[in-house]
Amino acid sequence: MTKVVLDQNKCIGCNTCPLLDPEVFEMDTSTYKAKIKKQPDTISDATQSAISSCPVGAISTSEE
Repeated sequence: MTKVVLDQNKCIGCNTCPLLDPEVFEMDTSTYKAKIKKQPDTISDATQSAISSCPVGAISTSEE
């Protein structure tokens, strides 16, 4: 299974990923950084777009 991974240490809180894929990503109001809202069953086009659009490369996938 492919899992979405978000490195909050790299995240700059630009809000791009929640705008592109609000099903998977949301902003953490306490840190002002993105977080995983819900792991997707499959990597959708919206999720892939969010991963590739991250300006600091904080989002990736890993196989479990």
